[in-house]
Amino acid sequence: MTEWLDANPDILRLLVMSEIVAEARERLFDYLNQCEQNVLKSDCPLHPLEQKNVRSCIAVFRNLISEGNERKTGHSCLAIIWEMATEHWKQEDWPDVSDAFLGEMAHLFKGVIGLSGIYSKSGICKREVPEFVHLEGREAAEARSVHLDQKANQYEEFISQNEYMTGLHPMVKKSRDEMRARILRYLGAEERDWADYKWQLRHRFQRLEDIAEIISLSDEEEEMIRATTRHRLPFGITPYYLSLMDMESSLSGRDRSLRAQVIPNRIYLDTYLKACSGGRESLDFMHERDTSPEQSVTRRYAMIAIVKPYLWCPQICVYCQRNWELADEEDDHAEPAFQDLEKAFDWFRSNPSISEVLITGGDPLTVSNEMLEYVIRNLFEMEHIRRIRIGTRTLVTMPMRFDEELLRILSAYHKPPFKTVTMMTHFQHAYEISEETAEAALKLKRAGIDIYNQQVFTLYNSRKFETSFLREQLRAIGVTPYYLFNLKGKEETANFKVPVARLLQEQKEEARLLPGTVRTDKPVFNVPTLGKNDLNAWQDHDIVMIHKDGSRIYEFYPWEKYMAPVNTFLFKDEPIGNYLAKLEELGEDIQDYRTIWYYF
Repeated sequence: MTEWLDANPDILRLLVMSEIVAEARERLFDYLNQCEQNVLKSDCPLHPLEQKNVRSCIAVFRNLISEGNERKTGHSCLAIIWEMATEHWKQEDWPDVSDAFLGEMAHLFKGVIGLSGIYSKSGICKREVPEFVHLEGREAAEARSVHLDQKANQYEEFISQNEYMTGLHPMVKKSRDEMRARILRYLGAEERDWADYKWQLRHRFQRLEDIAEIISLSDEEEEMIRATTRHRLPFGITPYYLSLMDMESSLSGRDRSLRAQVIPNRIYLDTYLKACSGGRESLDFMHERDTSPEQSVTRRYAMIAIVKPYLWCPQICVYCQRNWELADEEDDHAEPAFQDLEKAFDWFRSNPSISEVLITGGDPLTVSNEMLEYVIRNLFEMEHIRRIRIGTRTLVTMPMRFDEELLRILSAYHKPPFKTVTMMTHFQHAYEISEETAEAALKLKRAGIDIYNQQVFTLYNSRKFETSFLREQLRAIGVTPYYLFNLKGKEETANFKVPVARLLQEQKEEARLLPGTVRTDKPVFNVPTLGKNDLNAWQDHDIVMIHKDGSRIYEFYPWEKYMAPVNTFLFKDEPIGNYLAKLEELGEDIQDYRTIWYYF
């Protein structure tokens, strides 16, 4: 744990020389100013990219030692490193400070003097510069093409080595055909039943003994399903989605993302049950209650609002934003009363600035066709509503829902350029893609209906090139990657969390290798009440502190920041060190992720 002390002898010396924290702060500000002046000199030997990283590290370091940020966050990493450097703490007391925190400090200490190691050990980069940089014309072009081949091959090698696959792969298709036959035998059903979405809804798997007859479960999975049943928590898996899972489970198996989405984990269960005892509203991370001007309506933006005609899903994602208000199918409040929906429609009629509506829930495609058409028709008939989105996961969990009758309804109200219907879906992992989903997507595309995907970035799809592979495969079946969401900071999702830095790294080092038509998704963080924040724009967020457990504390600035003086939002992130340890457990070589510390 003492390696951080050797990362930058100058910083250590300044800390040791200081009698009090205030003196250390003054000395470090002077030191950072000098580091910045050094890197801005015309004769600075560092490579320009290393110089840029130095300036970024200096900006972050200044934030961390700022008195204002200490007051804002109630934490001082400067006090911690000063006390550790001056031995005010005995080493046996250090366990309260995590290795993840020390890792952050060590990388930052090296970063401010150009020793990040991203490009070279010295930061000067002479031997490391690609050959084409020193060439011109056709010779440069040919050398650059070879360099780009190496980058493309890196992607292909990762895909091959990690055996990233979809259900379109012949081996996977064969396995799923067998799984489907197994499920049909167990349920005493026939092939024609499988294609009936109502049959799929009626035969959702909810009991441990039934699920265990189809797939092997780990001890923890068995315990969690048993507990979910005992506490009567909303839970279920459609026969179709269960058929996407592999017979055997493993920590790094291809279906681990699918299992993790629908089978609760211990942290989720304990947090959810605790919230239930005091009111599930505490799980409302996005503060939808504060942005609902009418029952079943949510509005965070100028020209679009949400309507929720149904608060039930055939299967609930463990990290669901609306788990606090989702109900069982049998609950009275799963489907809003008719008068509540009428009030919602009246609200839309009285707000002509709204030109777009997202129909969501719950999953609105689990309602009857009559109910769905009633909702769409009411919105369609409002002159100011030009675009209707439908947020659904049935394309992933129950693609047979897209039958002729549903396509007829959607086509009847899709009348471009005056009125359009758009499908918003939620593929999490390439392993969810199958022949059935590809066929359903093709039906929608033939009807002229666009399909956009909103992915949540989690531990279970964040391995190197894993999300890039998903993007490429979605495009192949006609689905456009739209948003890449940083996982919301809900307590019950701790098992899924990925640092913001990893999402930024994925964007720059992996997605950037793909053609622009494939990497169309925008990485965002959802600020409670206020909405989406562009993670690619550093002016929209700052690192203001690093907690002793290694968590970066971000301050997010809302999208209205230049229009109105609205509040900012502080967010405590997943420690990078902890995340890398989880990747290592999954069999990843964490050297492949070594630049993550310098994404801010």
